[in-house]
Amino acid sequence: MEDPGVETTMHQRSKSERTPPERTCVGCGLRDAASAMVRLVVAEDEVAFDLAGGAFGRGAHLHARPDCIEKAPRGLARTFKRDPKVDPRELAARLSAACDRRMSGLLLAARRTNALAVGTDASLEAIRRGAPLAVVAVDAGTVSKTLEVQGAIAEGRAIAWKTKNDLGALLGEKAVAICAVRHSGIASELQVLRAAADAAAVTTREGAECSKRPEAP
Repeated sequence: MEDPGVETTMHQRSKSERTPPERTCVGCGLRDAASAMVRLVVAEDEVAFDLAGGAFGRGAHLHARPDCIEKAPRGLARTFKRDPKVDPRELAARLSAACDRRMSGLLLAARRTNALAVGTDASLEAIRRGAPLAVVAVDAGTVSKTLEVQGAIAEGRAIAWKTKNDLGALLGEKAVAICAVRHSGIASELQVLRAAADAAAVTTREGAECSKRPEAP
């Protein structure tokens, strides 16, 4: 006969595994899934974003939304019982920079694992085959008007990020107007980071070029 104590423990463990961890946003003060927020750390009186996870320091969580970013300095002061010495604009600028670094790292990881199609022909073919995300340069030009890219935009499978020269420099090419991510996990994280960077751009009133998204006809 199975030990009822073991059965209860297994049930509790199964329930715990099904329930995502929750955290409190230092901006709005509401609890939400940790995965719905970005993590900050405070170490040596410096506030930094830990988008990859694993950074040392006392942590806090924040919804990447303009309203929450605006309120975050006050929330950090209450949470850590000291002045974070950062205003909303500076916090937003740090979030934007952190998103940029993390997105660059993810694209390079996709390239290393052969999960990234680079260039117009390869990318459009990958999109036709169901690649979960197209990354389109903000100055991509005619490629952004193709049926494949317009379809990806309509389906929520496209983001605009960096210029052709920036993407090319990142990926070791002369210029890259478009690339397609074939790894669903990387694609999903890139979309979350792009949205977070957009929220940061709204807060700082800067970065209009980088926050533009391709538009469906």
